[in-house]
Amino acid sequence: MTSRFPDERRREVLAATRDLVAERGYSSTTVEAVAAATRTSKATLYRQWGDKAALVVEAVSAGSPLAIDRINTGSLAGDLAAVVDQLAARAAVDVPIVLGLAGAGQCDPALPAALSSRLLPQVEALRAVVARAVARGELPADPPAARHLPYLLAGAVVAPTLLDGPAAVADAGYLRSVCDDVLLPALGARA
Repeated sequence: MTSRFPDERRREVLAATRDLVAERGYSSTTVEAVAAATRTSKATLYRQWGDKAALVVEAVSAGSPLAIDRINTGSLAGDLAAVVDQLAARAAVDVPIVLGLAGAGQCDPALPAALSSRLLPQVEALRAVVARAVARGELPADPPAARHLPYLLAGAVVAPTLLDGPAAVADAGYLRSVCDDVLLPALGARA
């Protein structure tokens, strides 16, 4: 029988994990290091999360959760602006971590699976944004570009850092221009 892991303790472990990943990167962060930083046994961490990938992905997600599912401004442009505002608020901290996780995922097959399961609800929330826009008549039924929306947003968030260097961060102004100049026209948004 597994004892309940208190919420406060869980938050402490997740914060320490996120800090270690931000400082050392995914590959150099170990369950042993998290255990030492939080004075928790490795066995407890493995019992709670199963593996390092699940622990790290939950820690990164918990540090700055997206709430795309709560967005409903009444217009597609408003919804996408609210989405990119959330992404921009996280970009400076999250992009370096995400890029590190992407590289580490090439060597640790558990990591992409853990990331995918964590991101799937956000992808579904984006689909709901599009479906509401279709229902309001702002978009044609089944816009072909909609299936690319998660990838286009992810690319817009990480591309400045990849192409222009670590100091370049996708801020809200840049991401809103991506919405206006690329996403809305590609989706076929009607004025």
